[in-house]
Amino acid sequence: MLTRISEVTAMSTEENKRVVRTFVEVCQNGHDLAFAEEIFHPDFINHYAPEGRPASPGEGPVEHFQRFYGMLLEAFPDATMQIDEQIAERDLVATRKTLRGTHRGELWGLPPSGNRVEWEFIDIFRVKDGKLVEHWTHMDFEELRSQLRPA
Repeated sequence: MLTRISEVTAMSTEENKRVVRTFVEVCQNGHDLAFAEEIFHPDFINHYAPEGRPASPGEGPVEHFQRFYGMLLEAFPDATMQIDEQIAERDLVATRKTLRGTHRGELWGLPPSGNRVEWEFIDIFRVKDGKLVEHWTHMDFEELRSQLRPA
């Protein structure tokens, strides 16, 4: 039986979406930041530096992610990440996500407020060989900061 090209493409995009979901579930929801070493491709490139802050000298993409997300987990130890929507085409997966958590640790010099936060953002990953190889994102840091201030 012949397999149509569209079926192969659909399977490929579904597999790519699964790779991104695995990253979200294990690293972000499971707080297993070491898993980034497995799921990031050796040639991983992050096209986005949070708040324009590049990785520290000598810091690779895995360590940069671990430092950034680790900072968020210190501020929101109960953080969960919900995938609101995923769209895939070719080897690209766009994911609209919402981080929810309680501000229990200092972040950007702001002391713990106890506020519950919801922070929506969009990630785009390129998947290669079952691993994340490129990343772009859009995050509204000012929106998050506004939720950290005491009411």
